[in-house]
Order: sequence, then C-alpha cells, then structure tokens
Amino acid sequence: MLHTFSLDPRDVLFFRDARPMGGADAGLGARLPRPDQLHAALMSAFLAQWPDRQSWEGPAHTFGHGAHDHNRDSSCRFGALRVVGPFVADKTDTLYVPTPLDLGMRLVPLGDGTNLPAPLTMGFLPETREKRIVPPWIPRPLFQAYLAGKAPSTDGIELPFAAERTVQTAIDPATGTADEGRFFQAEYLRLSSGARLVFSASCVVHPKGGGSDVDVFAHPDAPRDIQIGGQGGLAYLRPAPDGRARPSMGESSAASSPSRFLRWTLLSPALFHAGWRPGWIDATSGRVMLRQGDTARREGESRAAWRSRLAQAPGFPTARLVAARVGKPVAFSGWDAIASAPKPTSLAVPAGSCYVFECGSTEEASALAAALDWPRPHSDLYGEKGFGIGICSFLHI
Repeated sequence: MLHTFSLDPRDVLFFRDARPMGGADAGLGARLPRPDQLHAALMSAFLAQWPDRQSWEGPAHTFGHGAHDHNRDSSCRFGALRVVGPFVADKTDTLYVPTPLDLGMRLVPLGDGTNLPAPLTMGFLPETREKRIVPPWIPRPLFQAYLAGKAPSTDGIELPFAAERTVQTAIDPATGTADEGRFFQAEYLRLSSGARLVFSASCVVHPKGGGSDVDVFAHPDAPRDIQIGGQGGLAYLRPAPDGRARPSMGESSAASSPSRFLRWTLLSPALFHAGWRPGWIDATSGRVMLRQGDTARREGESRAAWRSRLAQAPGFPTARLVAARVGKPVAFSGWDAIASAPKPTSLAVPAGSCYVFECGSTEEASALAAALDWPRPHSDLYGEKGFGIGICSFLHI
C-alpha cells in the first residue's frame, strides 16, 4: 500500500551533491533531497527502530553460492521499501514539483543537417525570444496547466524554501578542536514557515515460508522521527492526506484528449545506462522496447515464469522516441556502509527533463501512457529508490 507522508524538519537541512568541497568552493547543500537520500533515511530509521530481526519478518534470507548472490553481507531487511518524491508543500498545502524543461516551448520537426543524436527527429523551440528566468520548482496548478498543453506564466512565484549561508570554523581531526585560521562556508536548506516535504512510500514485508504480510508503515511501532541529510538533521514523520503528493490529482493526466504524440516528463532524476537515453529505447531506431499490460512480478510467481509471461506480452510496435529535452546531469554519490567506502559518482538525468514519443495510433499512445505514468519508475537503475518516475501528457501538433 502506498502511504503519503509529510516530513517536518526541526531545523535547516544539508543535501550535497558529489562535487568536492574545499578551498573557495562552498558546501552547496541548499537543495531538496534526492529520492535515494529519502530512501536511505527511511531505511536507517527502520533499522534503528528494529535493530534485531522481528518475528513478523520471518526467517532470514539464506544465500547460495551462485553468481547472482552479490549481497551476502546485506541483511536483506526491508528490501520492499519504495519511495515517490519528495516534493515540497507550502503552508497553504500547495504542492511544488520540478519545473519541466520544455515549459513555454513548442515541438517542431527538424530537417537534415542537425547535430542531434539519433534517433531524435524533432526539437524544442521557445514560444518567445524573450530571455526568461524560470524557477526550479512550480506549484501544482501551473504544472497541471502545462500537462494540459498550456504555457503558464511563472512570474511572481515565491518558493517555500531558501538557501541559508553560514561561515564556520574548521575542526582539527586530530584534536577535535577549532583549527584557528581555517574557515569554510556552507549552504543550508531552510523551509519557509509552515512548509514541509511531502512524499509517498510503501514497504510490505512478505515473510519467508508463509505468514501474513506486514505493512511496515502501518505497524504500531513504526518510527515517527527520522534523520535525513548530510549532517543528520532530525525531522518529524507524520501521515498526510491521500493525494497530497500526487502531482496529477490522482488520475493520469494522459487520460483525456489523446493524440499520437505522448510526452513523458520526469518528476525525479533518472539513471540510464546510455546516459541521456533510457535503456528501453533502441539506440538506432528509437523504438520503445517496453511491454504492455501487467508487467510486475506477481506474488509467489517464480522468476522463470515471470520472464516467460513478459516474453509473451505484446509490445509497442510503432512507438518511437522522436524528441528529448534533457538538463545538465545531476552528480551524486553516497557511502557504502557494508564496504565502509564511498560509492562511485553517478550522473543522472535531472527531474524536469522530458521525452516525446510518436505512436501509430492514439490507442497505442494511451497504452504507452499507462505503462509509463506515475508512480511506476522507469529508471535503468535505482527505480526502487524513486528514480525515473514521470508523468505523461498528450501533445497536439
């Protein structure tokens, strides 16, 4: 079950990227958390609340000696944790989401001689020649207008968060005291009065060997405070009304006025093996290689049976990627607690990027919308951590 929560920080928060910090470079941490940072904070809260395996979790996982057993040092606890978000809501309960990068732009066919990579055949042009400064986040009503094909104005938007900069004294690691003459500048995220982070999450434990499923978030002893951010900031976790974290007001925005052109706009970063191009897009033809229908693995279904069912499911014979507007990559890393070492830096497609597909019929475009739409992730990596979640809308060209 997907629950909706609000996260109320007690103080400023610090969320860095993977760029080095030192010298004249400030610690740029005044950004909203990535989905993997939220996922890690919730996982840490679960393990802190239940450090020992609980009876309702069932027996521990036993590893074999096959080549697929890469996580023998992991406890495999709470592996069903999934997150969507976070977004931010102001004191009036207005939800803010990442600004689409094609806001105020139109899609046009391109002739020969462009330097766009294959398989793109269309591009984006601004509606006006005026230089515009667009905020990184917009309120939900403007986002819904964008999904409806309009170009809403972003003038006068006041974001419910801001950067707060401080200068602090460096600490000598050998003595644990102030290192005189050495200072550093750090940037923190402060939410406005009444604002809070909003997200959806689910974690259902299926006990090994049988037994009733357990909804971890509905457990009476579930954690209500979590530590999140690079400096372990404390935040209250409390249930929020259903739909609070739904940018499309629940129903798919692609459900009305279908056309042959479908746009998929990312609400969270996505990590693709091919860089900007999703791994489920053919590199040469742009063909969509996803399957239609119920592609999720069913309860109790073996992996072999699941793969056999997927192989027989119909695909999308005419759906092709024709345009993409992708922002600068998001550099992120992390800490591997098992190996006690930093994780390698990864480059993700940022939220707000969009992809446009052309289908042979409106029926196929509607089926593709059902496959791609919120809240199912379509990132090649870290989909379970909230990467690659997007929302669909139709374009009338």
